[in-house]
Amino acid sequence: MTRRFVIGLAIIAMLLIAGQILLPKAVSDIVAQGMVRLTGSENVKVDVEKSPALLMLGGKFDKITLAAQNAKTDKLTFSELQAVLQDVQIDMNTLISRRQVVIQSVGEVELKAAFSQEELARFLNQAVKGVRNAIVTITPERVQASSNFAIGGFAHVAVTLEGKIVGDGQKIKFVTERFLLNNNHVGNIGGAVLTEIPLVDLSKLPFNVHTRDIVLEQGRVVIYTDNRP
Repeated sequence: MTRRFVIGLAIIAMLLIAGQILLPKAVSDIVAQGMVRLTGSENVKVDVEKSPALLMLGGKFDKITLAAQNAKTDKLTFSELQAVLQDVQIDMNTLISRRQVVIQSVGEVELKAAFSQEELARFLNQAVKGVRNAIVTITPERVQASSNFAIGGFAHVAVTLEGKIVGDGQKIKFVTERFLLNNNHVGNIGGAVLTEIPLVDLSKLPFNVHTRDIVLEQGRVVIYTDNRP
């Protein structure tokens, strides 16, 4: 074995080691740029994993970890969005040329998303006909939304909705359990509009997930989803 051959092997080994260290960081940054459009968030962090790392150049990943803030999915903005994708195939041509993430296949998916009581109030004001100046309070026990509600376009009444956030397959909605008018429990004068309020449609995500758990915390709602059967 000549000295030149040994030097050549050493150089190749160094390049492979450097690629294993540097390539994941470079690809993570590019995927993060693509995820900006996918999530509607300007604050996205991505970590990619593949062994050997050179296979990333073909769009194959063992694991992609995503963390985004103020992600705009459907009509609701999530203050926190975290996802772990296993065995992912991405269209690298589209990623490199357009900085756009197109997921061609994915194995296991776990996704956690959270939205605040302030965001839910904004959503109700903008998305629910008749609701004005909503104020939402979220505790571990319940969700309470108080607002002025327009009836027939000519009368406004102060109403309070108390209920919970539930998952129905790929639909997440606010379900009213108590309807109060001037702090008195009455029938639902808002009809179907206020009985069940759709919030999120998970089918609009780029991968198929279903709701596993919804947890009410102080001031926010946390949604856990995955694609396990």
